[in-house]
Amino acid sequence: MGTYTRLGSYLLASELASDPLGSIHRAVVIAGNGFDRHVLVRTFSEELFQAGMNTRLAEAGRVVPLLGGARIFGLGYRIESGKTPHVAWDYVPGRSLAQLIDKARQEQIPFGVDHALTVIQGVAQGIVQMQAKGVSHGVLSPHSVWVSFEGATQLVDAPYAALTRSLLAKAPAAKHKLGTYLQGPENDVLQQDLFALGAVLYELLTFERLPVGGDLQSVLDQATLKAAQEDAPLPAEIRAFLGRLLLGRQPFATVEAFSVELERVLYDGEYSPTTFNMAFFMHTLFREENDRDATAMKVEKTDNYLAYTAAGETLRSGATRVEHIDGHDEAKVSQKNSTLLIGGGLAAVVILGLGYIFFGRPKVDPAMQKQLAELQLLKVQIEQQKSDLDAKAKAETDKTVQLQKQLTETKSVEDKARIQKQLEEAQERKLELERQQKAAEQRLAEQKQNELRLAEQKRASEAKPALPPPPAPEIPKPQPMQEAPKSSVPTPATAQAAPAAAPVNEPARVITQGPLVFPLRAVQMGKANEDRTVRLKVFVGEQGQPLKVSVVEGVAGAWGYDEAAIDAANKSTYSPATRDGKPVKGWTPEIAYKFQKRR
Repeated sequence: MGTYTRLGSYLLASELASDPLGSIHRAVVIAGNGFDRHVLVRTFSEELFQAGMNTRLAEAGRVVPLLGGARIFGLGYRIESGKTPHVAWDYVPGRSLAQLIDKARQEQIPFGVDHALTVIQGVAQGIVQMQAKGVSHGVLSPHSVWVSFEGATQLVDAPYAALTRSLLAKAPAAKHKLGTYLQGPENDVLQQDLFALGAVLYELLTFERLPVGGDLQSVLDQATLKAAQEDAPLPAEIRAFLGRLLLGRQPFATVEAFSVELERVLYDGEYSPTTFNMAFFMHTLFREENDRDATAMKVEKTDNYLAYTAAGETLRSGATRVEHIDGHDEAKVSQKNSTLLIGGGLAAVVILGLGYIFFGRPKVDPAMQKQLAELQLLKVQIEQQKSDLDAKAKAETDKTVQLQKQLTETKSVEDKARIQKQLEEAQERKLELERQQKAAEQRLAEQKQNELRLAEQKRASEAKPALPPPPAPEIPKPQPMQEAPKSSVPTPATAQAAPAAAPVNEPARVITQGPLVFPLRAVQMGKANEDRTVRLKVFVGEQGQPLKVSVVEGVAGAWGYDEAAIDAANKSTYSPATRDGKPVKGWTPEIAYKFQKRR
């Protein structure tokens, strides 16, 4: 049985994030003595508690209806004041944006402009909706943003954000930690939120926080794309956009003006912000955390929670932590004795089990196990993508049926023209979804075949423990289009003969290129009558897996060329970069994907 901490209506299971305001936990709601559902719970720091959060949190309840139940703010908000105030909302697997930035920086995994704009698009949507309702945020920061493992963003502190700002005068530690994002003009709530949004965007692009009270103009002039592991300056249109947000020059007079400019930056440039690419990045960055969460949640769904109910209070025994219920921390002597006996028995079992693990269990190649786990995770991602596409295709079909019905019933010429245009647009979307579905089915079939091959190889290695485990088989890929040049790695003898030789560094290389699918959208929109080229680079992990695709030179316009090249790059296989013959993370040289015109 797991161990939980009771907090009001919830049983806290695991702390997922810690920040200047407190912590975010995964928690369990029970029905009787069984599992009902998971939720996320925000608890507040002692400093905010002393500042008055315990007596004022109920004020946040008036903000929740104004948010209109929008997914961008989190769903199912519930506020519990009293002795230990806290807030709960529907569970979404993910981590805070602050955690994402910290881990990407530590792991040296590049976070490009596309990913930054994907996050900012979601955050800005929340700010715009709040301002439209006459509500300001006031303490926006990376701690405010929850990024799901599927790439979506939520502004999860919106209900109590304004209340938090009003308490910061009595919470100096929290105010100091959030100082970077609080530098907007005090007398303009819109500019406060837009400044904080600009500070978050700056941090996403540079992995550095804006200095407090510094010369922000010179900071912007000297900023480079360190988050993308590049020395290039910020793109001109991004720097100009940040200048309007951070410097107070040509500020956005209304939230509508800000929305128009944001849309222009997002879609008129060479960027392609998508939640799918963000989901791939999140699964790459938080693979272990995601697996650990999923395993723990399975256990929590099958747990018996009798000891955490009023009826089970007198039945608590054994290893259950009774101090987590209503503050009790006493245990009977008989319970302690039982615990010691049970613990001794468990220790014996553990010792025998370890003996079996180290001496009796067949050994399996760890690299093979890791590759199999990665294949299984990728298969789950593709299955989720296919499920989403199927749902979208069904919705599009239903909409088409409704439009066709309206077309037959209407008598107005103008209405018929309008409906006919909607039908044409729906047909275009349906064709695009069908193409994506076929591509997802193909990838899923490939992953299942690869997983089956590795599983068979793993069983073979387990059946022969006395022999060294065979190497993991190469995953079959499309016919090679670009051969990787053989890197020259010095032999041990050579290394000994020339110990002072300079380090031998080789970039990552393409082994086989994935299939390049001509974008259907370009054909449908009449944009396929010219040759097009997309140039990109791929950041490759030590195992040869693509971690990040950066478009160096794309095709302007939303015709699908960049997306098709990125998709082909993600389906390609690579040899990792090497340093002194050892595999390391690194970029490939520039790769060109050429689309020949369609007549």
